[in-house]
Amino acid sequence: MTTPVTKYELIMNSIRAKILSGVYPLDSKLPSEVKLQEEYGASRVTVRQAVDGLVRDGLVERVQGKGSYVRKPQRVSRLVRESTVESFSKVAKQSGFVPHTKVLKVERVQTTEKLSRLLTTTSKNVLHTVRLRYLDDDPIFIESNYYPLPRFASLPDYDLNGSLYAIFKDHFGIQSMSSDNTTLSIKTADVEAADLLNRSVGFPLFYLETQIFDDHDQVVQYGEQLIASDRYQFKI
Repeated sequence: MTTPVTKYELIMNSIRAKILSGVYPLDSKLPSEVKLQEEYGASRVTVRQAVDGLVRDGLVERVQGKGSYVRKPQRVSRLVRESTVESFSKVAKQSGFVPHTKVLKVERVQTTEKLSRLLTTTSKNVLHTVRLRYLDDDPIFIESNYYPLPRFASLPDYDLNGSLYAIFKDHFGIQSMSSDNTTLSIKTADVEAADLLNRSVGFPLFYLETQIFDDHDQVVQYGEQLIASDRYQFKI
């Protein structure tokens, strides 16, 4: 079920689009709250909520006595809640970054008891991919995904440097996806993770686990992500 978009979210998304398109350039001052009220036909409270959201995302900074200014965010904000699947590429672009991906591994691995349960599969093997995701030129998370076979046997035939969601839609007929059993915890970087993420050993990382389902409640993937905590934040 789609959650209705509130008035303040519509305003926030409109201002965000103007920032990302250059209508409001970096370091420029946003129109005053009074002017935004007039432009959007909204109350002061609603406009303030919209600007607050952009401040939380790092796209806007309030300067005491001067107003609100467009800034380059240092972090990506991602929503984590049941049934919500957000594309990293989409979220990164909304925050003003250029996302890109490096595929590290594509392989078939033996199905463990855990993978059999999470992917609801009886196959002896599952498909495993590992990708390194970047914000601009900074590697910020390691994505390890598992897919049931034989359904996704042809997945390696496509460009895994791009959007997986686009591949699922265009080549597997999956029009929408939802998440379930999402857990978020903290780990520290071991030698391998520290090397890939250009962080020090012991650096705090977010550890995200989730199952993704298609529009027929069939499991599409089980994923594990190690995410640099200095460049990412989660909204619960």
